Amino acid sequence: MAKVKGSKISSKLAFVRDEYGEAMVAEVVSSLGPADQESLRMILETGWYQIELYERVMKAICKTAAGGDDSVYARIGHHSAEEVLTTTYRIFRGKSPVDLLNKMVPMHSMMNDPGAMEVLSEREGQCAIKVLKPRSTETICRVAHSFYERAVQLCGGANVRVREVKCSARGAAFCQFDITWDKPE
Repeated sequence: MAKVKGSKISSKLAFVRDEYGEAMVAEVVSSLGPADQESLRMILETGWYQIELYERVMKAICKTAAGGDDSVYARIGHHSAEEVLTTTYRIFRGKSPVDLLNKMVPMHSMMNDPGAMEVLSEREGQCAIKVLKPRSTETICRVAHSFYERAVQLCGGANVRVREVKCSARGAAFCQFDITWDKPE
């Protein structure tokens, strides 16, 4: 069973707190089953949690906080990139988008068990990311899509475009995100 660090879950609840207020965090957690509620009672940032819980939390955010508006996944991804790359993991931010994406390889392994990721076609203005492990879901990929977009923006990329060309949730062996950007004027 794949697992994620508690910090990935707590960052999603931080999004709810920042966007909707503390009372909505309680509503989102209450919308989940008793076992999930117990797991979320005290999230350890460095603890390991089942990836299925992570996905259920994001779906609960969509349903409960966003009223079913699945565009919330893009906002979650952007918020997560802001939170991760401006605080605890800012050391991974890098000097350029390519540098950042290369530094995300060990970060991905630190945050996922199992975790394996590769960066392909490294040249300024274009990059591809292959997420080999863990296998993903459409929800997780939607958040990752926006995370990569905002991460590249934070490193100076303008007009960032992210396209998921392969997805393990749809039967591919891995997820692949093709990312392009322009240098700022």
